[in-house]
Amino acid sequence: MVGHSESSTDAVIEPTSEELLAEQVRVFNKMKGSTNFNRVAEDVYPVEVTKSKLVCEMVVQHQHLNSKGTLHGGQTATLTDVITARAVGVTVKDKGMASVELAVSYLLPVKVGDVLEITAHVLKVGRTMAFTDCEFRRKSDGKMSAKGKHTLAFLPNQPGISVENGTQF
Repeated sequence: MVGHSESSTDAVIEPTSEELLAEQVRVFNKMKGSTNFNRVAEDVYPVEVTKSKLVCEMVVQHQHLNSKGTLHGGQTATLTDVITARAVGVTVKDKGMASVELAVSYLLPVKVGDVLEITAHVLKVGRTMAFTDCEFRRKSDGKMSAKGKHTLAFLPNQPGISVENGTQF
C-alpha cells in the first residue's frame, strides 16, 4: 500500500546481545546443583551469545577427567549436546527438542586447570530439525581439542524451553 507505514506496535523488538547473554547465564545457573544428567554442565559459563552462536567457557576440574587424567570424552560429548541445544534455544523457544545425531572428534588432550572455550554454531534451523556444530579450544594456545556436530529434531506437542522453570533441564 502506497504511503502506508508500519506502526511502532507492529515492529518486532529484537533482544540485545546483553539480554541474550543474561538469559543464557540464567539457564546455565539452573544447571548448578542439578540432580539430572545436565549437572555435567554446571561448571560451564556463557560469555557470548548471538542468534546463531553461543560461546561458553569451562575450567577443567578433576571431576571432568578420565582415568588418564585428561578431559573425559563423555563430558565433551555431553557438553556438545547441551551447549548446541542451548544455542538453538536462543531463538527456538516454543518447541521441545531431541537429539537425532551426535558426533564428536577428539583432537588433543585437555588437562586439569585448562580453560576451554566452547563455541556452538547454529548452522540451520528448519521446520522440524536444527543442525549445529561445536568447537572446543584450549584458551592457553587456541588449539582445537574437539569438534562436534549435533542434529536435533523438534518434538510435536512437547513443551518448549522455559528459562523460568527449567523445562528440559
